[in-house]
Amino acid sequence: MVSISHWTLEKYTLQGDGQWNEDALIVNENAKIYGVVDGATSLSPYRNKEGMTGGYLAAQLAAAFFGQADGQELEKIAVQANTRLREVMEAEGVDVLDASALWSAAYVIVKVNPYSIDYIQSGDCMLLCKYRGGAVRALTHTQVAHIDRLTLNRMAELRAAGVEDPHELRRLLLPLLQDNRRKANTLEGYGVMNGSPEFPLFLEKGTFNRANVENLYLITDGLYSGAESWESLLDNMEAKGLNGYTDELYTREQEDAMLLAVPRLKVSDDKTGMVLRFV
Repeated sequence: MVSISHWTLEKYTLQGDGQWNEDALIVNENAKIYGVVDGATSLSPYRNKEGMTGGYLAAQLAAAFFGQADGQELEKIAVQANTRLREVMEAEGVDVLDASALWSAAYVIVKVNPYSIDYIQSGDCMLLCKYRGGAVRALTHTQVAHIDRLTLNRMAELRAAGVEDPHELRRLLLPLLQDNRRKANTLEGYGVMNGSPEFPLFLEKGTFNRANVENLYLITDGLYSGAESWESLLDNMEAKGLNGYTDELYTREQEDAMLLAVPRLKVSDDKTGMVLRFV
């Protein structure tokens, strides 16, 4: 752990099955801004000259903006990063009017103040708080849960029809995945940083006080795959450590390569977590 004034920081990121780790960590000690970012590759085959995916580039852009910020409100930084992402996509020839072609990034980011904590969130990254005494509070919710449920229901139908190969399942699900992307930053969908001018309208944000806060957990969705509850997830993370829990989850997923034990779209997603422990 790295010692910081009044709290300690534990962080870890583990690449999943993709060519790039599209997750990113934010550690801005000067501004006391911390976060995790989960980039999502567009459904078009874009790669830059280094072979980087749109999801990787979106995550790195968001991490850079918040990592270099100094004294600004989180919401203002978010708007600036989103605007810059649109400019970069346009410069790269991305059709920014096609929602399924946009690079995007979900994230949860906090700013620690002397008596309170500010946060912003998009997509399905989660912010969980554990208080002295053991109470667990979810400050955010998984905005894409209803979208994921539709996709997994369709996957179950395809399996019932005899389709078992994960690659074939993904191919058949592509039209639904494209439709899901078109719901980004709409009332039928979810908020996510993708360069859309509507993104600021769907950015989740808030402030809560630090009274009796023991730990804060910032996690990308790859870390809570198959979790029964937030309480059980945090118990496992505390018992095994962030690194140990993450590595064990990855191993279990690799052993479930046919996606049967825990229904999901890929064997192992990128996994990133951060724990702030107040002392």
